Amino acid sequence: MHFKYQASLAHHRKLYTFTLIELLVVVAIIGILASLLMPSLSKSREKARIAVCTNNQKQISTSTFMFMDDNEGYFPANDKDSGIGWDDRLSSYDSRNLTDAQISGFPGESGLLHMNVAEGSDHAPMYRCPLDDRVLPNDFFILKTYDISLLQEGNSELRGISGFSVVFPAGGGFALPNQSRKINDISSTSETIAYTENHAPVVGDAGNELRSRIGNSWTFGGLSPTITANNLAKHSDMKFNFAMADGHIQKMNHVQSMIRSDGTVASNADTADTKWDAEK
Repeated sequence: MHFKYQASLAHHRKLYTFTLIELLVVVAIIGILASLLMPSLSKSREKARIAVCTNNQKQISTSTFMFMDDNEGYFPANDKDSGIGWDDRLSSYDSRNLTDAQISGFPGESGLLHMNVAEGSDHAPMYRCPLDDRVLPNDFFILKTYDISLLQEGNSELRGISGFSVVFPAGGGFALPNQSRKINDISSTSETIAYTENHAPVVGDAGNELRSRIGNSWTFGGLSPTITANNLAKHSDMKFNFAMADGHIQKMNHVQSMIRSDGTVASNADTADTKWDAEK
């Protein structure tokens, strides 16, 4: 009985042992299946992150409407003299509740320092697209993806929501007081860009590096067609989320944002009658 048991066991092992070639074939099949699934998984992951990006802009739009309710219908604006950025003004509405010291903390127009908030560089995730992996050259500041459409009175490109005007006082020189539009003065809110994504490079562009910081109060902060035309392909289809002035989110590429009502495509130098034009 003893010897029969040993023989049976050896026979059992022989029947169920894989050869090296069989193992290699199985590994190869698994590798092929994984390579077929990876693109689908990658696309699903990107779609999920774009959905978060969309939700972020909806939250910013909701905070903006609450801000406008308390401020005679005006959109938030940067103010370099006080060091307050447009996103600082929303902190009482987006649940961040920054203190006055945090808002104005660092002198000038530079932005909120990550050492001044408990979350550090992870502060204010609703202001960052999950696909935005840019790195700020100066790591004292906090990355921001979204910005408001830029307004400069009299500038044929900058017909947006919030920015500045140019004033020449009687005594000489000039001033750049902050300025923003009232929502009731925008005749076509569903066709007017309020906020969108900035994925343009920050390295080598001091201006874009500054506007890509949370809490910056730079006079020339805000986005224009020229800036967004340089967006990197963080969304693989090059269509980005645009929060329109009525609060809905629209996905467009740069060219679609520049189409006039007559079907022609505007140049960056003149955005009249495009979705960048809050005056139309």
